[in-house]
Amino acid sequence: MPMDISQLISEASAGNIDAQLQLADLYESGFGVPVDFAQAAYWYRKAADAGSAKAQNQLGQLFISDRGVPQDNSQAFHWFSLSAKQNYDAAQANLAWCYQLGMGIKKDYSKAFEWYLNAAKNGHAGARYNLAYMYAHGHGIDKNYDKAFKWYTRAAKQGHAKAQLNAGLMCMNSQGTEQNMEQALVWYKDSAMHGYDKAQYNLALMYAGGHAVKQDDKQAYEWHKKSAKQGYVKAQFTLGLLYLHSLGVEQDYTKAMLWFQKASAQNYTKANYQLGKIYMEGLGVPADVIKATKFHQSAAENGYAKAQYRLARMISKGLGMHKDEATAYTWFKKAAKQGYVKAQYATAIHLAKGLGVAKNYVDAYAWMLLANKSQNPHTKDLLLRISDKLTDYQIIEAKTLADKWHGEQYRSTTAS
Repeated sequence: MPMDISQLISEASAGNIDAQLQLADLYESGFGVPVDFAQAAYWYRKAADAGSAKAQNQLGQLFISDRGVPQDNSQAFHWFSLSAKQNYDAAQANLAWCYQLGMGIKKDYSKAFEWYLNAAKNGHAGARYNLAYMYAHGHGIDKNYDKAFKWYTRAAKQGHAKAQLNAGLMCMNSQGTEQNMEQALVWYKDSAMHGYDKAQYNLALMYAGGHAVKQDDKQAYEWHKKSAKQGYVKAQFTLGLLYLHSLGVEQDYTKAMLWFQKASAQNYTKANYQLGKIYMEGLGVPADVIKATKFHQSAAENGYAKAQYRLARMISKGLGMHKDEATAYTWFKKAAKQGYVKAQYATAIHLAKGLGVAKNYVDAYAWMLLANKSQNPHTKDLLLRISDKLTDYQIIEAKTLADKWHGEQYRSTTAS
């Protein structure tokens, strides 16, 4: 039933700031009256002009979000500034956000840090989270994991879900604190119970791996499902794997495919690779080499080594396409450069036999040396056979190349 607000309107019209604020809040929330952002903006403006810090902050938010007033970041910045200078913590956090993103003002991480710090000291949980993030990533201040962990923890204790997740991650990764898997689990659970999809995914990983908790595939499945249903792409992909391999749930190729498709729709490369395998092997669907090729090609072009290797094999065998050893060699080499052992072996074979590329025993030997690091018995035999075609100097040259390529692969892996 609509409220009778005639008395409130009368008091607000007479200049009562509390009545103006209350009336604006009602129109903004729709509590007891129809939602009317224009009326909310009108009454917030009245209170803001009279100096109300809360009204100034609320009016700034309406300008940011295009509600009741035309979207205007400069006006939002103006009102946040007035409110923040009155020590209103929410406005201080909003002003910092404007500086951080360059909304209504030139981007300035130092200013953003300054206002987040003010708001954080006043107890604003969101500001504490953002301040921690700036410390963790070195935005506007030197990177400092100790301080990042301190502020994440403070925000986490106030129930801030993202801060709870990040506090857990820092506990797990020994950043700003000693490694504490049990405490990481606590923070993941708290955040997951707040419905945060990334925390639900990380909690699922804890159950799957038995980290600080008894290993439990069913619990892992349940938390992956919660996260996946919210659209978190890593959880969608992993849920597909659980259905594919019957981990914590009955095997179901149809559901596996469904979740891989959802992840694929978000351009998740590994999902495209799995869809390619499903079509190639006919798991729950008729085998379709054309569709398999399409998905493998997509994943390969996005740099996924396993897909590059599979695509190369298909091209080398002429599966679903014209056989082309030169193109196959190109894809084998791309995967080999990422350290994928099977691709290193195939690259060496192509070079030794001159398949799609000029014979080059030095490079072939170098790639076989890298493949041999996996202790594959086949590589040892081929190494001996290729070495018979090389001089001592060429073997030294090949070993130098192998060391160089191995270093490049290591740097690439650690950088990512």
